[in-house]
Amino acid sequence: MNAFEEIFSNITGGRVLDVATGEGGYITILRRYLGNFESITGLDANYKVLGTAQNNFDFQEIQFTQMNAEILGFDSDSFDTVNISASLHHLENVRRVLAEMKRVLKSGGKFILTEMHRDGITEEQFNAIRIHHWAASVDSSQGILHDRTFARQEILDFIGELNLVNMATRDFPNTDSNPLDEKAITGISRYLDRYHQRLVSKTSSEVLLQQEGELRASLAAKGFQREPILVIIAEKA
Repeated sequence: MNAFEEIFSNITGGRVLDVATGEGGYITILRRYLGNFESITGLDANYKVLGTAQNNFDFQEIQFTQMNAEILGFDSDSFDTVNISASLHHLENVRRVLAEMKRVLKSGGKFILTEMHRDGITEEQFNAIRIHHWAASVDSSQGILHDRTFARQEILDFIGELNLVNMATRDFPNTDSNPLDEKAITGISRYLDRYHQRLVSKTSSEVLLQQEGELRASLAAKGFQREPILVIIAEKA
């Protein structure tokens, strides 16, 4: 059984809200593996990525809307399931967004959070973490909101502040992949290339350029494994 099927197959989604949906990648997982659902609403503040999301999903039960996640334009107790994935480190006010998600969630509804974290255990994972943090520094230098990834305990602390109940966690260590897989190395190299082009076109940070060179050398020598992921599922009392 697929890990996501194991996690989500017993969840009746009902009305689902996917916060910071981006291009809708996690909606694919929810749509495929939730036991069932009535509708999915994906929201993001960035209208450009929402355009891509709308093109990716031609289903009547899936809708997208542009919205600031810190001030959700929905009544309290509007959704049966709320979800956020791979987005905490892109939020200006994490606590505010999570509190708003809880507000619009019905009593007894499911609160789902999926987030990578920086507590890697292999050198190859630390390559991924350092590359991600370098990209965040490039974005930040250009006024784009992109923080470093949180530690696992920090994520748990955010959820703990919400006073949810029946919380369950699932960890994906991501240590079983081949760190020297050619396809993975090519993909992360292209990621570095894209950020390099942005870096040299808008800034001339010698520090960031030096860090890029060190990251590429470590990537070539040791390879790459993705950051560990934490999935949290809890309920609103």
